[in-house]
Amino acid sequence: MRLLTTILAQLMLLVILVACDQQTLSQSTPATKDSTIMRSTVSCAGCPNNNCYECTLGHDQTLVANTGGLAYIRALIGFTLPYDGSLVKSCQIQIPAFTKPLQADTTVLIWQAVSSNWNEDTVTANNAPDAGGQVASVTVPANNNLGPVDITPACRNATSGQLSIYIGTQFNRIEFWSKDSGNPAILHVDRFVKKNQD
Repeated sequence: MRLLTTILAQLMLLVILVACDQQTLSQSTPATKDSTIMRSTVSCAGCPNNNCYECTLGHDQTLVANTGGLAYIRALIGFTLPYDGSLVKSCQIQIPAFTKPLQADTTVLIWQAVSSNWNEDTVTANNAPDAGGQVASVTVPANNNLGPVDITPACRNATSGQLSIYIGTQFNRIEFWSKDSGNPAILHVDRFVKKNQD
């Protein structure tokens, strides 16, 4: 029993020493690219062949997410992390305010895209990366905006510092400002670093 108590005390001391030798470095990183990915079986005027799946919406002023009826629309947002994902302690995504107040409670869903190999000029529903695992689900009350959302697992899985996120809804529609409006989504990232280091 005395041996077990001694081992536990030593482990607790080690944890305290490690914690004392670390501090948190916080950084905010704006989105580097974004686009609405339009999936709808109705006709989309202004798209090639009026086909919604061929729309390129990477330079619109707003991003849209909508589930319902004949539409399944998501916002795709890309970030470059300030450091390798393995160094991430925690991270949150903050999207801009909705362009119109929500009329009802709306559940916002977030997935990590399986790839960040896309660009705003050419991305469409036909060539956009697939969605990977869901990383967050937040119900936003009517007349409110979505606050910061923890997506730490996605940030830790970022490949070569590149991270792409899909924003969608369980039901209903949301619209918020895009990077091209001058009001991009922001990624708030924390990591542990040893004291007296950059």
